[in-house]
Amino acid sequence: MRIKSLEIYGYGQLMSRKIKFDQSFMQIYGENEAGKSTIQAFIHSILFGFPTKKENEPRLEPRLGNQYGGKLELDFEGQKVEVERVKGRVTGDVKVYLSNGKVKDEEWLKQKLNYINKKTYQGIFSFNVLGLQDIHKNLTEDQLQMYLLQAGALGSTEFTGMSDLMQAEKETLYKKNGKNPTLNVQLEQLNDLEIKIKNEEKKLGEYERLQDEREKVSRRLNQLKDNVSKLSQRLAEKEKEITLHNDVSEWKKLEGSLNIEPLEFPEQGIERYESAVRSNESIKRDLTLRNEKLGQVVHTLENVKVMSERDEKALNSIRQRESDIKEKHQELKQLNKVIDDAERDNELLRQDIGWNEEFLDVDTSEAMKTYIAEVNRTKDENVADREQIKRSLNQLEIERDRYNHNIDRLHNNLVSDENYEQKKVYNQKALELGEKKSLYKKMEESFIKQKEENERRSKRNKMISSISGIVLIAIAVYAFFAAQIVFSAIFAVIGIVLLVLPFFFKTKALDHDQAFSNEIDELEDKVKHLKQFYDLDFNLEEQTKFRQELEGYYQSQEILTTKQSELTKELEQVESVIEQKDKELNETKAQIHVSRQLSSQLLNDALTTIKKIKQNRSEITRLSKLRDEKNDEIEAFYREADSIVSHAGMHYQKLSLFHDVKQALDEHQKEFNIQSRNNEHKSLLTNEIQALKDRLNENNSVIQSLFNFINVEDEESYYRHHKSYLSYNENMERFTYLSELLTNHNYDYDKNTQLSYMTKTDIEQERDQLESQVDEYNDNYLNVQAELSDLNANISHMETDETLSALRHEYHLLKEKVNETANDWAALSYLQNLVEAHITQIKDKRLPYVVKDATDILNELTEGRYNQVIYQEQNVQVRHQNGQVFHPTELSQSTKELLYIALRFSLIKSLHKYYPFPIIVDDAFVHFDKHRKDLMIKYLMRMSKDIQILYFTCNKDQNVPQKQTITLTKIEGARAK
Repeated sequence: MRIKSLEIYGYGQLMSRKIKFDQSFMQIYGENEAGKSTIQAFIHSILFGFPTKKENEPRLEPRLGNQYGGKLELDFEGQKVEVERVKGRVTGDVKVYLSNGKVKDEEWLKQKLNYINKKTYQGIFSFNVLGLQDIHKNLTEDQLQMYLLQAGALGSTEFTGMSDLMQAEKETLYKKNGKNPTLNVQLEQLNDLEIKIKNEEKKLGEYERLQDEREKVSRRLNQLKDNVSKLSQRLAEKEKEITLHNDVSEWKKLEGSLNIEPLEFPEQGIERYESAVRSNESIKRDLTLRNEKLGQVVHTLENVKVMSERDEKALNSIRQRESDIKEKHQELKQLNKVIDDAERDNELLRQDIGWNEEFLDVDTSEAMKTYIAEVNRTKDENVADREQIKRSLNQLEIERDRYNHNIDRLHNNLVSDENYEQKKVYNQKALELGEKKSLYKKMEESFIKQKEENERRSKRNKMISSISGIVLIAIAVYAFFAAQIVFSAIFAVIGIVLLVLPFFFKTKALDHDQAFSNEIDELEDKVKHLKQFYDLDFNLEEQTKFRQELEGYYQSQEILTTKQSELTKELEQVESVIEQKDKELNETKAQIHVSRQLSSQLLNDALTTIKKIKQNRSEITRLSKLRDEKNDEIEAFYREADSIVSHAGMHYQKLSLFHDVKQALDEHQKEFNIQSRNNEHKSLLTNEIQALKDRLNENNSVIQSLFNFINVEDEESYYRHHKSYLSYNENMERFTYLSELLTNHNYDYDKNTQLSYMTKTDIEQERDQLESQVDEYNDNYLNVQAELSDLNANISHMETDETLSALRHEYHLLKEKVNETANDWAALSYLQNLVEAHITQIKDKRLPYVVKDATDILNELTEGRYNQVIYQEQNVQVRHQNGQVFHPTELSQSTKELLYIALRFSLIKSLHKYYPFPIIVDDAFVHFDKHRKDLMIKYLMRMSKDIQILYFTCNKDQNVPQKQTITLTKIEGARAK
């Protein structure tokens, strides 16, 4: 990812400002209060959101009313996007504009940034002097080691700080033998509640006895309730029998009256009969009207006259050919126009190529065009080769002059060969002298150590021998007094020998090699001699480079001479080919009868023009033949039309032939339409008269069939039978209604018949007896219900004592809290183990590669003085060029910062595959001297080939080119940052 430009709408004191970052390394220079820190905060805010209240950063909202926010133009590996963030939500509203016009949201941006957050980005990719000053705080040796390891492996102290925070949080939740932690207190309270609950549960015996007794009373109450329900049901049935007694009696009476043969009558017999009578009267009126209209139509048909069918078809054939004949006239006119245009076109084409007449035998084939194109191509290639050879010869001359100038310059800078050779000898002897001095110094140190060791060993041996001799003499004296003369003599002799022996042995004096020392002196004399008698004040490597460069120039001159000879030969061959092709092109111009002054590049165009002339001439011939054929067809048509019109008895003129034919046909069509319309009307009237007669017969047949259905002869008998039929059906409907009513009350035929034989007085007596039984059972039910109420009151009183339920509720609530606290403690333990495992994994996998790259960076930034960064057993150390290994606390302030920067740069390189983000440096090198700062700037500029670097500073570096420098003007009235 690279930042191409930024545009600030309003952020802090910056308003409506746009800055472009054209280069991978940009130096943003500005004095204090020029807006450097504001621009850095703006970049972080657009990418990751405006600061919130939880963050210890100012929001920098503008005070002059400008819109809060701005946008960045980013390049994601060739994909150009614009990220705009303005005031809205707490972190701002984001829109990402793609190059194809699509708009994405903040989730898309987070995905492109690989879900890195602002704090992690600042901890890895941002450098400032305050961050580097953390190294110089009062850190212990272990703290400094951890700080450097975090810089190289994690990029920040977040992970280790997170582990410590989790451990502290765990201790506030639970300790094994603690009293104040939350979980310890809750467990103690839980034990107290368990004891109280057990005491309350002992009171449940009386409650269970009352519940058993209530269960027995409830069963007795339910039994009484069922008996009352059954008696009430029987009472209701008696009430229903009293209510339905009249209906049952009527049903039984209708059953007797309907016990006859059913009467029949045609379906809708009255409506059908009356409809048939009315229809007969209407049909008779319509028959009279239709007969009158039929007479009028016959009279009209007798007065119509039409043309014969043969003449009509002949005239129609002429009318149908109207458009064809007019089209032929138009085509004939168009053919004459096309022929005239083609003749004019040929005349213009002949003028273009300079022909006075048409040479139709000229070869215009593709082979001829290919031949001309090939000759032109060969000539053009050789002309281009000739120009290229000439340019190459001129370039070789320029190269020769440059080589001569460089050779003269090198000759002026060269020293004599004698001095050059003596300088080689001098350097060799000086190197040999240094190595031998170093070796001699080491030998001398070794000799001193060995001499001191020999002296200590000699003193120790003398002391042991003396002590042993004294001890043996003392033993000898003891043996003498013990009358052991032999042993006394032996011990005395041995003791005297041990006492005297150290005086007879002396340590051999050691000395280092005198010849080696003499050789060193000779080398020193040789080096002084060379330096005194020869001018050796020059750089041997530079002189060697001059001689190698001079040799290269001599070899290049020889190569230039060979190239010039080859190019001269090629130039002669090319000019010969160009002359031959010019000759061939002139012969071709003569063959196609064009001027020799015509450009050879236009020959193919001329052939195309000639081919067009030939095509036009062929087309003119074809069109002339077609014109004659069209003219003959038109004349033949007019001869045929004359015979047809004459037979039809028409008078016409040639110009108005089609108009006259059309008028005659229209008149014929008008008469024919009148005839056809009246014929159709005549046929329709005839059919209608026949249909009316058929309908009259059908109606008479319907009336007769209705009379026959009930076997009557006249209309009066028909209506009387209908009245009897209606009375029978009404009784049947009432009987059906009563049957359905009784059926709905679950009364079947037997029950209906049985009820109809009973009197209403008997039914009412049975009802009164049932009512007295129901009242008796209700009194018993109320007594049992009162007993049950007393038991429920006692049980309810015990249930309203909420001491046990309250304790249980409190117990379960506290248990939930204990579980939640335990889950929190377990989650913290899991997260702590996860973080520590992650730190270990990162260190084991990433640190070796980071340390390797950090070695190269530190070696380059210190110019080889510190040539290795060592990571071993969770410790970071550095090796000096003299072989000594230093702990970071032993390094100087700036070297310590260089080590930290090397680890950070190495970490950024290892993460670049996943997080290819720009590096932001804010005056992080204030503790460096000028030389070390120049080395750092050069390294940053070289590193920027792969990673974009934005370097903010108030001390402008003159080594950075002007095109890679942006100068910020100081903001008037701005507050300090």
